[in-house]
Amino acid sequence: MPRLQETQLHCLADRRYYEAPARLRDEATRYPLDRAEPPDGWVRAGAGLWTSLIPAGVVPPEQGWKIHVSTVPAGAGRTLEITARLCREHRVPFKFLRSEQALRLMSDKHMKRSGSGKFLTLYPPDEPSFLRLAEALAVALKGRPGPYILSDLRIGSAPVFVRYGAFRALWCRDEHGATVPALRHPDGRLVPDTRDVVFRLPAWVKVPAELRPHLAARAAARDDGFPYTVERALQFSNAGGIYLARHRETGRRVVLREARPHSGLDRAGDDAVTRLHREHRALTRLAGLDCVPAVHGVRRVWEHHFLVEEYIEGTTLLEELVTRYAMVHGDRSPAELAAYGAWVAGVTERLRRALDAIHARGLRFGDLHPSNVMVRPDGSLVLVDFEYATDLDDPATPLAGAPGMQAPAGTPGAAADRYALRALWLHLLIPLTEMAHHDRDKARTLERWARARFGLGPDAGPPRPALPGPGSTDEGGTGEATVARLFGGPVPDWAGLRRGLLAGIRAGATPERTDRLFPGDPAGFGSGGVCAAHGAAGVLHALRRTGAEVAPEWVEWLSGAALRRDPARPGGLYDGLPGAALVLDALGRRATARELLDRALAAPPAPSADLLTGRAGTALAALRLATSASSASTTSPSVSATAAAGGAAARPGATRPDPALLEYALRTARELDALVRGDRPAGLTAPASAGLLRGLSGVALLHLELLAHTGESWLLDAAGAALRRDAAHCAPGPGGTVQVRDGRRHLLYLDQGSGGFALVAREYLAHRPDAELAGLLPGVRRGCGLEFVREPGLVTGRAGLLAAAHALDAPDAGAPQAGAPRPDVLASARNLAWHLVADGDRLLVPGAGLLRFSADLATGAAGVLLSLHTLAAAPGAYGPGELLRLLTLG
Repeated sequence: MPRLQETQLHCLADRRYYEAPARLRDEATRYPLDRAEPPDGWVRAGAGLWTSLIPAGVVPPEQGWKIHVSTVPAGAGRTLEITARLCREHRVPFKFLRSEQALRLMSDKHMKRSGSGKFLTLYPPDEPSFLRLAEALAVALKGRPGPYILSDLRIGSAPVFVRYGAFRALWCRDEHGATVPALRHPDGRLVPDTRDVVFRLPAWVKVPAELRPHLAARAAARDDGFPYTVERALQFSNAGGIYLARHRETGRRVVLREARPHSGLDRAGDDAVTRLHREHRALTRLAGLDCVPAVHGVRRVWEHHFLVEEYIEGTTLLEELVTRYAMVHGDRSPAELAAYGAWVAGVTERLRRALDAIHARGLRFGDLHPSNVMVRPDGSLVLVDFEYATDLDDPATPLAGAPGMQAPAGTPGAAADRYALRALWLHLLIPLTEMAHHDRDKARTLERWARARFGLGPDAGPPRPALPGPGSTDEGGTGEATVARLFGGPVPDWAGLRRGLLAGIRAGATPERTDRLFPGDPAGFGSGGVCAAHGAAGVLHALRRTGAEVAPEWVEWLSGAALRRDPARPGGLYDGLPGAALVLDALGRRATARELLDRALAAPPAPSADLLTGRAGTALAALRLATSASSASTTSPSVSATAAAGGAAARPGATRPDPALLEYALRTARELDALVRGDRPAGLTAPASAGLLRGLSGVALLHLELLAHTGESWLLDAAGAALRRDAAHCAPGPGGTVQVRDGRRHLLYLDQGSGGFALVAREYLAHRPDAELAGLLPGVRRGCGLEFVREPGLVTGRAGLLAAAHALDAPDAGAPQAGAPRPDVLASARNLAWHLVADGDRLLVPGAGLLRFSADLATGAAGVLLSLHTLAAAPGAYGPGELLRLLTLG
């Protein structure tokens, strides 16, 4: 859920690319205080969607008691006026959401619950100032509406809330190695500043006596004899939770759907409580239908409303899809495909009958998607989540719906449900209907493939809705025709794909900005747009290694942005300065590269061992720079399309290995080997799973590269031990594949999965035979050729599996060179047509989640470009070793 919320936040400002929330086009709804000249003696600043006002010369402390004020959009202007006046009187710095549009968006049901309702944040300099201002606000704002802030303690009956937390941006690592906001412990250590949905205090902080009555009131309000005991939470959102509960007296199991007042706003401005009571009315009208849960009433507990519904035993249709989907399970024989197609037809028919029954009672459902359908053990279906169920002719209540399943605005109720039904049918056959959200013609492409693959006749599926929609015609638009041509021949048009991807990457470049150079995954904003995974370093690496032009201003941008990055948070190979250093070194910026790496080495070492963010990646960067043939020049030549693919511009003056960097890499390798063998070096943790970037396979790669440079035999033993630890995570999968088992998931990918593991294992086997490791490789190779892959990217998608499959097809050392890509690799490459969207001469690639396009290395166009480059290269050019170097910024 946190990842989904972060993604949604970065979808607010742009419909094409993931974008910084601060670039939201909200000028028309900015509050006057955001536009007016700041009061005398005050300074204004902006960050993201927030505007701050600070008394001149005042430096807030690192941490303390902070005050939050919540509001509803209709009363926000007046609440801001009152609060700002009191802050000026008390000379307390504060920040506020800058516009009504920003307030509505941050109150959306998909936003983080921990931040829900926060409209203003106040930073009193000490405890006495905090208590005085909190009391003044409680009096001045008494009775004004605002959502309850779950992480805080409420003061009186006003929308005023308090908690102890950080005032400044401090960071530390949590127990999982992730960088998180921090507080300073009295002993000087930085510890995580926990920001969840429960009011809690750091152990060393005492509650002021003035707050104790409010704590007592909170406790008393929560104990009102509610007759249900919650067994577990099923789902959380900004609107409230969904819980499995049991009646204390009867033992009856029920589902409790929680709604928090003024929270979880939708496009119409309705809050969760409004939608809950709409659902109650709909379920009451639909009582007696076996496709609808029985309703047992509405209860209010404290400030929250609960709809009590029948508990439906079974699984969601989404879970059924994941379990059954024929394209990733088994051998995909005609019998298996026919059986799956029959199951889809049966589900779709039962859903059609359910919708007809609802329509017969004068209602539409309004939000049909796989997570809103329950499948009972006997196969019967029940629709759940009737928040948008309203009269068939209701023109005011908006439609809901997942991306690609929502009918166009203005579609009448019954027709909107039929539109969603047809989209859901297609989604069960090929779960990529998000692509129709980008280009409606994609639905036609997907449908043609599904009909052919599952042997469906022209009349299969629910009737076409009487409006433009998925599969409404047999003709695609010009963009889809372009994509079809690129993949239409016996071999994909590699040159045409390259031109389109490069055009798309170049068109997205924004060197005038300081927060990013190329559009990518939302995580790229956290690195200042620098990192290899989601920032400029990865894109420039892909351009250089594919022989494309790297504009000098882009190199300058990366150099400047990397030097601006906080050296206390250097990150690792894929998310920080070490990776940027490797790319800049290859582009001729030797001095800058060394400075960046020195900054990374001076920071406290990462607790993780992996290649992605941890010590193995930093040590690999140190080794690469230690042995680099770069000159000391700090000027960067342009790398033109005439440069040899895979090489940088010629640079004279090769240097001898740097002994300090080489020793650092060796020392780290010894620590990592001790970890693999069961010791626990201080502050170092082993990865929980397996793979090239997130597992110990990356550690093994470090050992093998060090072996090549030093010849120290213990490194080969260490690589084998690391690989055997990763091999223990590998398990037989469907259809004879071998995949990494991670809980209920089975993974093939390069970052976490068997694909990346297999590449390193092949390199190890070139040095030493190992029957256990060798026995896993055929199953991994089989898995890399899967027909269906949900995302197109390099580290967790089709592009990476394509490159891995082709590299694993390379013969062993000493054998004749491999030929062109094998038929299953070419077939998989053609299925990139599902994802690529043509816009004029540009090809755009959807990133993680498929909600927006990305140009980055890990999830977007740069990674696809790099993968296709390996397929189009001369036979034998990219075996496992060459591909590993390509993937790790070599």
